[in-house]
Amino acid sequence: MTAPLAPRLRWERKDGSFAEFPIDRAVLVVGRDETCDIVIDEPLVSRAHARLERRGDRYFVLDIGSTNSTRVNGDAVVERELHHGDEVTFSRARCLFLKEGPDPVAGGV
Repeated sequence: MTAPLAPRLRWERKDGSFAEFPIDRAVLVVGRDETCDIVIDEPLVSRAHARLERRGDRYFVLDIGSTNSTRVNGDAVVERELHHGDEVTFSRARCLFLKEGPDPVAGGV
């Protein structure tokens, strides 16, 4: 039996490649600036765009005053609880929140 995968954010870059970021602390800052915990190097992503927060066994995304919005499954949000498979976009940067098991889109094992 394999160990469960840690919660993570999976960013699909414009070139079709992926980057995965483990959500391994209670608070992570997402943004374009290299000092952010999760760096999304896209021009329309704010330097400090959003926060990912773990509260017990639940996860949330909070927009922190970004210029081009944070969206969950297409809806602009200020704060939203995340569920496995949710699409989170920071401006035009598309990410998936993966909390357990394989990627629901890729259908892997």
